[in-house]
Amino acid sequence: MAEQAPRRGGAFQRLLLWLVILALLGAVGWLASERNQHRFRVSAQGSLLVIERGRFFPTGTAPLPATDKAYGPIPVPAGEKPPADTEFDEQNALDRWLFDLLGGWARNAGKKGDGRTAATLVDRASALPGLTGGQINELNALRADLAWDDAQTDIATAAQLVEGARRKLEAVRQGNGAHAADASALSGKLEGLQNTLRDLSKR
Repeated sequence: MAEQAPRRGGAFQRLLLWLVILALLGAVGWLASERNQHRFRVSAQGSLLVIERGRFFPTGTAPLPATDKAYGPIPVPAGEKPPADTEFDEQNALDRWLFDLLGGWARNAGKKGDGRTAATLVDRASALPGLTGGQINELNALRADLAWDDAQTDIATAAQLVEGARRKLEAVRQGNGAHAADASALSGKLEGLQNTLRDLSKR
């Protein structure tokens, strides 16, 4: 009987040891899963830049949904080279890297006169939540530059519309119809506006 007590005690200690080991392994697995869940990966897949987030598992990632405005697939603009596959340990690092990439693409698109692509890229960059104060200022400057370009385009378009209206009024005047006198007077008024718009578009 005296021999059975130590045996039972030894078995209990081994069981307790195994329970401690399993608990430690579980804790390590949980911590590794939580850390992996905060990791991000960016990779080029065809003409798209796909952002993946770590799963709640020690390894592995899954693409973020296409409906996600900030992290859904990003079309690579024509003429731009997709970046190499990159991994990030936290979301803020991803956001700041994405902003630099999208901002550079937006500037290049603006230089090519592709305002629509530039505006889309700036809008996409504005959805990133982890930008620095300097990047937010840079984003505002990009928006201002796009607004300036849009205004110049609108002025040039307005000048063309006024010129088209003056040609039509001139046809009315030459036709010597019932509105010939009104057309002549209105055409004279539009001439000054047309000249002003031309000067503005040249600037």
